[in-house]
Amino acid sequence: MSRLLDGYFGLIRKFIPTKKEGSAVGLDIGTNSCKLVELIAKGDGYQVLDWSIIPVGGDDPAAAVKASLNKLRNPVENIFTSIYGKGTLIRYIDMPRMSLEDLRNSFAIEADKYFPFTQDQIYTDCYILDPSGKSKQMKVMAAAAKKELVDARLKMMSDLGIEADLIGINPVALANARSVVVPTESQPEAVGLIDMGETVSSLTIMVGNMPKFNRDIYIGGRDLTKRIANALAVDFAEAERLKCSPGERKDEIAAINDSAIQNLIQEVRLSFDYFSTENNMDVSELIFTGGASQLTDLLDSFEQTLGVKASSWNPFAYLTVSDQVTIQDLEKNSNRLGVALGLALYQYDND
Repeated sequence: MSRLLDGYFGLIRKFIPTKKEGSAVGLDIGTNSCKLVELIAKGDGYQVLDWSIIPVGGDDPAAAVKASLNKLRNPVENIFTSIYGKGTLIRYIDMPRMSLEDLRNSFAIEADKYFPFTQDQIYTDCYILDPSGKSKQMKVMAAAAKKELVDARLKMMSDLGIEADLIGINPVALANARSVVVPTESQPEAVGLIDMGETVSSLTIMVGNMPKFNRDIYIGGRDLTKRIANALAVDFAEAERLKCSPGERKDEIAAINDSAIQNLIQEVRLSFDYFSTENNMDVSELIFTGGASQLTDLLDSFEQTLGVKASSWNPFAYLTVSDQVTIQDLEKNSNRLGVALGLALYQYDND
């Protein structure tokens, strides 16, 4: 715990993993559910030992976190979690080439140049995206999070008797999962990952195995559910059911959510245009994760409007699973577990 509070608490971690002993748990704690993935390094890859998705009741996720960990078959010491949304920011900046240690020392002094927060309000971290580059300038990914968010997460974990090994940011964890489990040679030139959560949809654009762009768009699954509830005069639980399984009311539900989906598509288009202008390359594919991404006809809408391939991501396709894990159940819920997987993979990070 002290390492987390000594200024570097792990918003960003190195992307290429190295093997370490023992299993690791990633905890993606959302407003609607707590997602958990436990895995271990095995051979040249990784094996999923366990997973769970536990609903969050009310506004306090602590009970869901406790229930998730209690479901594990064996005690786990290595636990990695994250924060997301408002109060977190990621920037991509050019800086004079230096070592990572010098970068962090320098960045601790100059962070307020890049973030709209005062120095005493935030924790920061940074990572060199091209460490082997020869040019005088280097590309740096920098992250900041409001201290109140991190401290609240640490307190919740501490109150549960849990010591977190790292607190990261959701988009970075998702990028970590993508870069580790998908072979570089199979990756398109530029790929967009969009994690559609309950309150925010986080867009990350990756080139090869490195993230190059991040943006949070504040349209999420809860917004869609509220639209259905208001339009049909039903309670939130029934609206959530109709959103996920509309059945014969498919067209009706699609019409209710159409304007919100089109707003999201427009924001993604603007992000693609900005990325293309800055990097002189187009995004060739858009990959969806998150519970809200299961909305009927969502992928078709993005494909038709943006003209790029859109698909739902199963991050476990390149991993093995233990005999105690039912593959069909894991695959059915796979696109909700990407962040938790990326967090668990930090156990095997050399940084």
